[in-house]
Amino acid sequence: MDTNQFDLLTKVVGVIVLLVVIVFILIWSGVIKCNSISPFVCDAYDMIMGSPRVLIAHGDSGMGDPEKLKEYLQAPQYVGASAIDIQHVDRLSAGNLKQYKLVIVEQAKSLSADQLIMFMDYVNKNGGRLVWIGDSGTQTAEGDFNGQLVDVNTQKNLASNPWIRVKETDKAYQIVSFDEFLGLRYLDNYCNQVKCTDALFTVGRLEAEATGKHPLIFGTSPQLTFKINKERDFSIVRQIANSGSSNVVLNLNHMGVGTGKTITISKNLPLITTSTLGLGERVAYYAYPPEWFLQDNNYFYYLKNMYYGMLGRE
Repeated sequence: MDTNQFDLLTKVVGVIVLLVVIVFILIWSGVIKCNSISPFVCDAYDMIMGSPRVLIAHGDSGMGDPEKLKEYLQAPQYVGASAIDIQHVDRLSAGNLKQYKLVIVEQAKSLSADQLIMFMDYVNKNGGRLVWIGDSGTQTAEGDFNGQLVDVNTQKNLASNPWIRVKETDKAYQIVSFDEFLGLRYLDNYCNQVKCTDALFTVGRLEAEATGKHPLIFGTSPQLTFKINKERDFSIVRQIANSGSSNVVLNLNHMGVGTGKTITISKNLPLITTSTLGLGERVAYYAYPPEWFLQDNNYFYYLKNMYYGMLGRE
């Protein structure tokens, strides 16, 4: 091989390596999905980068069953994930979260403003993917600011929703707008507003977004009956008006009562939504825990799609 041929070969190899690096960066950032190129690209990515590590973060109360979720995710007949960790939120730090490709937060009703900020930074600063479930973060933690912070111009309370927090610092008050981060307002849990029974009962009909192609619901029926009981119900949330980053993926056509104990219950209630932050949909909210879709309704696709869809594999 002469010098010119060797130089040409070196340049070709350099270009190929550069393209591979760019593809890997685009997959890591969520701009493209590995299987949109080829399933073999996903295998190559995992071989080099390692299997995507997933964390289930939980607290002491609230919606969800972390152990059951882990069991289902690891079960070969459902997902067959090999790298699932489970950890209490009080033992987590920003540094801990960096090693995870996906973090799922459930059964964590009580969270501090600092913990909410930690999860927001995991997405916004570290490029992580986050699944937020049910009533997680709707109750202040001990030591958090619990007073009313009033706008001096409008006289309105600035922290008017459980997902809006006030962090008190030495110099000022910081508004933590976790509601805008999710694109949602939390209202209440359904069975707090409506009398529910111990036995499963039909509360409405699941309706997928119009195209049916979103990764979180792809392959599911466009309409399915939806059953709950008083121990495993769902959270009532409302999209923030004119929120361009919030997308309803799965809607509940609620055919029951329209008036709860303290709130009006809309006919259409978001059950799965996503938030577009920077590059791609990095945040998903589930008003109903994914493991209960399987446990109580036998709809395992919502669980499977959560895992593969959030990791860019669907």
